[in-house]
Amino acid sequence: MPELTPVEHTLVAAVGSGELLNVTGRSDREIRAEVVRDVLLGRIRTDPDPRGLRLRGAVVVGRLDLDGMRTPVRIRMRGCTFADGIWLRGAALPLLDLGGSVLTGLLADDVVVEGSALLWQKFTAAGLVSLVGARIGGKLDLSTARLDGQGGAALVADRMTVGSDLLLDDVVAAGGAAAGTLQLTGTRVGGRLSARRIEVVNPAGPGISAANLHVEDVADLSKGADVTGSGRDGAVRLVGAQLGSLSLGHATLTNRTGWAVAAHYLDVAGTLYLDRVRATGGIRISGGRIGGQLTLEEAEVDGGAQPALAGTRLQVGQAVLLDGATLASAGADPTVNLRSARIAGDLDLRHTRLSHPTGTAFRLNTATVEGRMILSETILESGDLDFRDSTVGQLYDAPERLPAGVAVEANGLVYRGLPGHPGITVRQRLDWLGRMPGYAAQPYRQLAAAYQAAGHPDDARRLLVAQQEHLRRSGALTGWSRLRHRLFGLTLQYGYQPLRAVALLALTLACATLLFGLAADGTRTEAGGPCPGVDRVGLAIDAAIPLVSTGAADRCQLATATGSGQALAAAGWVLTLLGWGSATLVVAGYTGLVRRS
Repeated sequence: MPELTPVEHTLVAAVGSGELLNVTGRSDREIRAEVVRDVLLGRIRTDPDPRGLRLRGAVVVGRLDLDGMRTPVRIRMRGCTFADGIWLRGAALPLLDLGGSVLTGLLADDVVVEGSALLWQKFTAAGLVSLVGARIGGKLDLSTARLDGQGGAALVADRMTVGSDLLLDDVVAAGGAAAGTLQLTGTRVGGRLSARRIEVVNPAGPGISAANLHVEDVADLSKGADVTGSGRDGAVRLVGAQLGSLSLGHATLTNRTGWAVAAHYLDVAGTLYLDRVRATGGIRISGGRIGGQLTLEEAEVDGGAQPALAGTRLQVGQAVLLDGATLASAGADPTVNLRSARIAGDLDLRHTRLSHPTGTAFRLNTATVEGRMILSETILESGDLDFRDSTVGQLYDAPERLPAGVAVEANGLVYRGLPGHPGITVRQRLDWLGRMPGYAAQPYRQLAAAYQAAGHPDDARRLLVAQQEHLRRSGALTGWSRLRHRLFGLTLQYGYQPLRAVALLALTLACATLLFGLAADGTRTEAGGPCPGVDRVGLAIDAAIPLVSTGAADRCQLATATGSGQALAAAGWVLTLLGWGSATLVVAGYTGLVRRS
């Protein structure tokens, strides 16, 4: 056992009495690390007070090597300086309190702390703090800690288990490890994780890397949290994390070369709060499950080359609220991508600003929204809309507010009732459908059925006629099919205006009556004189209306030896052809034979 200095003798006595030894500001405040070790092992004092080792303001000389040590002594060494760091790998302690201490590193992999581990009150580490596989029965508190990884990781606590809360409020951390400045991969927290106002910087990787993190209660990185990272793994990495709820509200997240939040396959039992988040880099929650709401109200997200919000195959148990958010991107993917998402409540984009300079601003295809999709006050600054093959409970939009040149993919979109607000006209709806880049019958028929069910049959027919006009313009019909389709459009409006055929038949009959009525010298009775007017009208009816015979031909014949008779004969052939055509159109129109899907 080494010869003890006076201050070391005082320390030994304090351990026996449980009193605090405060050497702050004293000239003789140096205590050798080996003396501290011997005290903890009971080699100098075998009857420590239950309050343990209580030391403040000391300078510990040499590395404090406690690897593998098992001690019943509580360690409270606040405001101390450890120039050569602390080793606690595989150690077992009842409590660890290093509040306000300054050290060059803490290696405590697989440490077991029965109570709490307190690295708080501006605890400062100029080097790695490693807690890989640590088991802490109480809370781990790093509130206000200052962690500098010296170009590497600042905190590595992968596979750590914390029985109560993990507190990272007001932590300031810097590092340059590709795996992350703060690493919590696979860590399990029995209470809550609080990291309000945390500041983390990493120019070479994630600021916070916490894939497969498990937190029973809320994970709170809000109230001014500021995390900067780099690369495709995200500034905040929460891939596969399982959380009670997650809040990033009012946080500032920056990653100019990748995702601001990489949290695909995230599982949140409650609500995911992203209100008023300021993100440079997209937010990825693809394949995730959120039991409560997803809120990005008044958020500002610039995804850059990534989507501002990537939520493909996302499942949300309640509403998705994007009210007042500003979402922009300029990459190959849509600004907001909710392909194959399932949303049990509303999808609210009121006052949401969306922009994509060259592509799709909002994609909701093969998705389901059980509540309302509210787009009535969405501000689409640029980019297209894609709703293909989706089902929404009700559609509230404002097609008249869409900028010129915006394409709307609506094939397969299914909704209940009339979409939009009550003031929308069928003309505006037709303009909306005309924004589809290609022809599709389903959007017209879906909307026509809604108008029909709402008691607007004329508007429904107008939509169905417009569908056929779109089909004609699309170039899908060629040759005889195109000619026939055009003919039926001009005559019957594709079967939706059969009275047109009746009018054509009546016009044919009127022309025949007028022609035969004026050309009396072209007809002859058996007696050789002109036919009476009633018989000439009968001849007109026989010529203009197929399968109808008035018997006038038995009493009156055409005088084909005369010029007038020959003209009547030629005109009769034409009128007969027109009559047959008109009659056929009447039958076809009223039986629906020319209606097309």
